[in-house]
Amino acid sequence: MSRVSPGVDLVFIWHHHQPDYRRPSDGRALLPWVRLHATKDYLDMALHLQRHAGVKATFNFAPSLLDQLEHARTGGADALFELLQRPPGSLSGEERAELQARSRMAPRWARERWPQYQALCEKLRAPAVANEAELLRLNCFFLLAWLDPLLMHESAAAAAEKAAIAGHAGLAEREALLALHAEILHRVLPAYRELAARGQIEITCSPAFHPILPLLVDVKTARRSRPDQPSPAEDFAAPEDAAWHIARGLEIAEEAFGARPLGMWPSEGSVSPEAAALLAGAGVRWVATDEMVLWRSLGEGSPRRERLYQPWRFATPKGDLAFFFRDHELSDRIGFVDSTGGAHDAAADFVRRVRHIGEQYAASGLPGRPVVSVVLDGENCWEHYAEDGMPFLSALYEALEAAGDIRTVTPSEVLDGGERPEEMHALHSGSWIDADFHIWAGHPEKNRAWDLLARTRHALVASGATRASHPGAWLSLSAAEGSDWFWWFGEDHYTADKALFDSLFRAHLQGVHEKAGLPVPGWLSLPVSGKAKSGDQHTPPTAYVRPVLDGRLSRYYEWHGAGLWKFGTGGGSMHRVTAPVASTLHYGFDEQFLYLRLDFAGEALPGADASIVIEVTAPVAARLRLVGLSPGAAALGREDGEPLPGATAVLDDVLEVGLPLAAFGGEPGQTLELMLHVERGAQRLESLPPGEPLRFTLPGPEWDAAHWSV
Repeated sequence: MSRVSPGVDLVFIWHHHQPDYRRPSDGRALLPWVRLHATKDYLDMALHLQRHAGVKATFNFAPSLLDQLEHARTGGADALFELLQRPPGSLSGEERAELQARSRMAPRWARERWPQYQALCEKLRAPAVANEAELLRLNCFFLLAWLDPLLMHESAAAAAEKAAIAGHAGLAEREALLALHAEILHRVLPAYRELAARGQIEITCSPAFHPILPLLVDVKTARRSRPDQPSPAEDFAAPEDAAWHIARGLEIAEEAFGARPLGMWPSEGSVSPEAAALLAGAGVRWVATDEMVLWRSLGEGSPRRERLYQPWRFATPKGDLAFFFRDHELSDRIGFVDSTGGAHDAAADFVRRVRHIGEQYAASGLPGRPVVSVVLDGENCWEHYAEDGMPFLSALYEALEAAGDIRTVTPSEVLDGGERPEEMHALHSGSWIDADFHIWAGHPEKNRAWDLLARTRHALVASGATRASHPGAWLSLSAAEGSDWFWWFGEDHYTADKALFDSLFRAHLQGVHEKAGLPVPGWLSLPVSGKAKSGDQHTPPTAYVRPVLDGRLSRYYEWHGAGLWKFGTGGGSMHRVTAPVASTLHYGFDEQFLYLRLDFAGEALPGADASIVIEVTAPVAARLRLVGLSPGAAALGREDGEPLPGATAVLDDVLEVGLPLAAFGGEPGQTLELMLHVERGAQRLESLPPGEPLRFTLPGPEWDAAHWSV
């Protein structure tokens, strides 16, 4: 005889998260998504619960989002909103094009709600240029699109909507909508404080800048779940940074809401035994991650699914940490599936599935009520729902209020009211995506970003700068440790703003050097994802070379076997501010020396007022400067003016350089990495190779024999 289900405890965890879009040099937000999601998503998620007092939920905030919400609320600079506040006639052509392009970016439901907006967007697709009336109307539709439908009754929104549909929305309507957007920013966090005060929600947070904690502890942790995944060239292991992000995240959340969070959604649900110990040591009571991490942790061939529906406990050297594992299917149905159907049908299907879990759990013979955890993004998924998810959320919350057998609870309530959770004797290292970390490490671009981060941190530590003596430098480093930069590098995800994310990531690293009083290395001027793809050709070395360094092509086979970069007009052009300086770069080596040959574009040499900086970034950092690019033996030494014994540089038809490998501390098998910058005074004319450093492995004694050719 089957047992009657005693009901289900349902845990909702909605995650609110945005990376830090602010330029470190001046604090100006370069992308508007904090403001736009505040007016379209963050406030209405609280308002829905205010309308349904019988439903409880947990909201997890990324502290980097909380900090930016305060920045926006207090009038902090924002690139897009600065353009929206200016009269169209005051904008340059480039500014008008940017404003027009951004104002066409709207969720699908908004274009469906206002076919007039859709038609205007189609008409103003680049290269079309809007006139002033069209631009103002487009701006108004855009600002309406980034308001939740729950807010359309506001007088400014209602008036602007009527005018935009009629075709005559102008400056007055735009100003009224901007004022409404600004006013809504003041309502967001108070709405959550009110819900928390009456016990309807639990508020939690992620680590400060949303880093992947296990990879901060040691980036090689990624190989635990994917042993064949390539690791970055540079070692990165900073458990103290991970601990700082946890502690600072808790502090920011406490400052924002008046109470210290008891739980965390560790960024991207990323966990490991080491990260769990840091979390427990910081006083975190519970965390949430994906069910696949549970199955990998239990190590069972055919796991009993009912075991998902309970909290678990993992013992660490710093204390126990409770775990809630998200039901992957239920969570992803809301995130990716239910937007395609009718709101009431989708809500009814969700409730039916939760009840079915309760019935299966009861039939399994396990005691008590199952705890079903649904964890997902609380902002982006609604863009694909009709009316920004309002009909679905209303139907879902109404159905849950009416369901006497389903009780919505918070994780802390579950732990307070139940027995001590069952212990997991092992914890798999992984995230909510495939229970591994391939989204944030492994791809050449992602690994390159880790290399830049590691190199910058090493320089900061070596300088003696501490968090106490140079807080700004360490804050910039912490911002660069966030997960979002690595999310967009590689080919897993697409954004039209990839170049901007790349630039912001490197700007944070540049800020580390500047705020620590260190010179900014040239390799931070090259995009992580800026690898040359068209017009440039690269051939690696195939044999030792032993050229005569006289600035001429003395023998036909003098550079045979050398590596070759042939520069076209494609990838390298983004790194030039003038006409191309170089046409090709040969590079090679023998047992003792590195050799470089630069062939110049055009008939004239750059001249005596030009110079070349040779920047070695691995295995040790060194900057060499060759002063004067006119015929003859060139003065080549270290950047500080000290000579480099054994170095040679001669310029005639071509520039030929010989550098002793011993000067860079390299051993056979190590990676040597360098780049060349052609400069005239303070102006950088070109960086070579374009988009990435010159990188190769230092040869061992058997290398030449293994690579001989006829």
